[in-house]
Amino acid sequence: MNAAIERPTIRLVGGRRMQCKDIPDAVLLDAVRRTPGVGGGTWRMRWDVQAALDEALGPVPENLFLAKVRRLFAKGLMGGCDCGCRGDYHLPDECSYPDMCCAPVPSP
Repeated sequence: MNAAIERPTIRLVGGRRMQCKDIPDAVLLDAVRRTPGVGGGTWRMRWDVQAALDEALGPVPENLFLAKVRRLFAKGLMGGCDCGCRGDYHLPDECSYPDMCCAPVPSP
């Protein structure tokens, strides 16, 4: 992955700024699923996942990508680290430590 890729800071969709709701959950989760894990494992680097998402939707601003990832973490649909570091993203069914990472989100 080339770290020198320039990403837009905003993207217009239908004449307005792109928002998290413009990135379907299923498309981002599929990007995680399609991204090879590091060292043959299940954890994916955020840059690789974002590149896979860009292939599906076109360029997504980094801040918007990270906001969408945080929402998927809050819903319990993704695990890893959502702070903006390297990511280590994975799907809940692949989680090695479900009690610490991908515990089910309590119902409201």
